[in-house]
Amino acid sequence: MLKQNFIVLFITCLSLLQISAQDQARQDDLYSLPPAQEGDLLCRCVSTFQLQKSETFYFKLDGTYHEVALTSEGISMTFPVRKTNIFTLYSKGLSEEGKVVYIPVVEQMLDGPGVDHLVILSRTPNSKTMVSTAHNLHTDIYPANALHLFNQTPLSLGVQVDNVNALVKPLELYTHKFKNVDRNAYTSAKIAIAYKGEAKIMSSKRLRLLPGRRVIMICFPSKARSDMGATPLRVLTLQDMP
Repeated sequence: MLKQNFIVLFITCLSLLQISAQDQARQDDLYSLPPAQEGDLLCRCVSTFQLQKSETFYFKLDGTYHEVALTSEGISMTFPVRKTNIFTLYSKGLSEEGKVVYIPVVEQMLDGPGVDHLVILSRTPNSKTMVSTAHNLHTDIYPANALHLFNQTPLSLGVQVDNVNALVKPLELYTHKFKNVDRNAYTSAKIAIAYKGEAKIMSSKRLRLLPGRRVIMICFPSKARSDMGATPLRVLTLQDMP
């Protein structure tokens, strides 16, 4: 009896190891995009909505489709866009003949100088259709020593940086140039919105200011935060190193 139990335990452990190895292999494949090369356009995505667990996306590079991950209400990995200026994400399906086909779900033109781009993905309620907007992050367009805030909400946002107050209308950009860029310093960016009948601070970000630093903030309604009972605004921040 003891010997039989040992055999069962051994087989169970072996099966778990095989499952773990398969999961790890899939995880390795998930992030197996080749490194960027000179001449590639570099693109990151911000998903302003929650993804369903069953959603899987693919990215084509050098003729190969790679399974890739978007982050629900978050910032994606960096995609190297090669030999084209169109960023495309695909889903996988079957043709009428039963063959695997890859169907574009996002196609976004990347224009302008430089290589760094930001694609903001949104989704209309009760729909799986994605809508995208692209922003060329070249410093001629979004200069350093400044904060650039994208209001992706349907409401106006109140913003306070360096004791300067501003009102940012829906789907508009606000830029604030730092006053203290000549030394290592800190400031805070406070974001407020009319919530339950009163102006309430939704986010307060402490920002470290260095000469040449650029701060990019993306604000959008957050279902995940609302489900937790928190204030329904998510603020994602990208900071360039000087």
